[in-house]
Amino acid sequence: MVQTLSHTFTFQTDSTSNENSILENIISITEEDEKKHYIQYMQYSVASENNKKLIYKRQVNMKVDRCYYLEIANINIDDKIRRRYLFAILGKRRFGANNKRISYSLLSKNLNTDTLSEIYKKHYESIEIKPCYTERNEHSTNSYSSFPIEMGNSFVVFLDQINITQRNKIHKSFVVELNKNDFEYFNTIELGRKKIDYLFNKIGKLYFKSLPLEKVELTPEYENIESLAALQLNKYPFEMEKASRINDNSVFRTLKNNSSEIEKIYFELYSKGYNLLNHPDSEDAIHLFSIAIVNFGIYVKDIEQLEDITSYFTTIQMLAKSGTISYLLHKYDPDFRDIFLYMLESLTAWNSYLIATDENVRMFNIATIDLHDSLRYLVDRCFKFKHEYQCKDVNEESSQKIETVAATNKEEEKNYNVTSAQKYFSEIEIDNDTYEELNELENEIGELEYVSNYDAELNMSLVRFFEGYTRVLNPLFEFKNLSYSLMLLSQKLLSYEVEDNSKMLLVVVKGFVSDLLEWKKAVFIEKTALDIHYMNKSFYSNISQIEILLENRTEEFDDNDMEFF
Repeated sequence: MVQTLSHTFTFQTDSTSNENSILENIISITEEDEKKHYIQYMQYSVASENNKKLIYKRQVNMKVDRCYYLEIANINIDDKIRRRYLFAILGKRRFGANNKRISYSLLSKNLNTDTLSEIYKKHYESIEIKPCYTERNEHSTNSYSSFPIEMGNSFVVFLDQINITQRNKIHKSFVVELNKNDFEYFNTIELGRKKIDYLFNKIGKLYFKSLPLEKVELTPEYENIESLAALQLNKYPFEMEKASRINDNSVFRTLKNNSSEIEKIYFELYSKGYNLLNHPDSEDAIHLFSIAIVNFGIYVKDIEQLEDITSYFTTIQMLAKSGTISYLLHKYDPDFRDIFLYMLESLTAWNSYLIATDENVRMFNIATIDLHDSLRYLVDRCFKFKHEYQCKDVNEESSQKIETVAATNKEEEKNYNVTSAQKYFSEIEIDNDTYEELNELENEIGELEYVSNYDAELNMSLVRFFEGYTRVLNPLFEFKNLSYSLMLLSQKLLSYEVEDNSKMLLVVVKGFVSDLLEWKKAVFIEKTALDIHYMNKSFYSNISQIEILLENRTEEFDDNDMEFF
């Protein structure tokens, strides 16, 4: 079950208004754990169309550090200050310049950006930038300066931010247009921090207003407009993580510095990936694809938000080396080929936004999420397809001649290198917790030998047993195929409606658990197995039989409950 985020404070804040309607505001402030803090802000208005109640909404989601979280979550501040903080944070997330480019936040199209750019350059050619406010944290130092000017009927402030870390120095430049009253108020602010926060607040508001409006209809399942609006907020960690990444510009800013080099890396990765798709058996194609992934990893190293993407690429590299991709492509499964191609297309979209002249950080972040999801889906499907084919192969094998079995064995030998347990564990170190968990799992399932009936309690014991083996094996790439199959099996057992007559299922399950414990002893404990995969065929034969028994019983159950109209 997906758990909701903890420590959530939701404020239905005071209404605001524009020239057309009353705008309702909701701020949701969430702390998932001590490291992840999220803010959601929604502004919506109520409308009626064709006798239907609607809301038109804009919504933004951000992941923030603890300092901003504590400021906004402070119960002693009022709604206006809370919104002011929120828009200031949102404004600071806008990209700005990276030494060459200026970011414009303009109220109208009357101002010419080229003219503003020339004024900015001339001003700072003759005047040294002196910070009016500096803030420091454990990672970096940010210095800010501002310079207000009047241009006829327009009022503009140049805002500069210099970010210094151990790795580099970034100069971000903003041009902010204010109306007359806001400009006069800005000039009366004395404290440097308040001046800077005021400007970022205006930038954040302008960005928020630029977001597209979404329309949601009030249908019978909602009690009222307020509940409809509240239900549009994200409620789960994965939703918040995904939504917050759309508004994060740090990855884009980091990669944009090296976009020309990354373009070359992208081209290599795309072309070598496509070549692998067409020549999955070629050792040269696999080797070049692996090099391209390693090079990609070097350029995105230490970027926390891309760690999962790097990990998925590395897994695909290892799947190619182990022969899994070749194995699946030789099964002529069009789905797998299409999934691989979609991953390459997602990589293309990601790169196109990165190297585009017209920078669109939001679309780049959406493309990053798409790339992440397509990679995850490809990896998941690799293991899922492999599981399905292995189960199918062992079933077909049992009814074929010895020569065919020998040929199949020869094909399977391509898919992994024969490695003894002694050699494998001389190269990989496993901590004591792993061995302790294996022993605990064996103790928990020890009663299976004496059980004569398959009941709900035994079923849950098996679910925990297979889930435990999934946890132990999943970090070890050599056993990821088996880990994934055990995960699928535990999921099917979890949804299995236990019946009185399950004698055959009990017999097969006992055989499978016995095989698994024997394999664990030979591979993990005594390390005497000449091949760490020596039980694979028996495992997949047992898993296949269990799945067939579960599916047959599920179908019978479903048929009896079917309704006809």
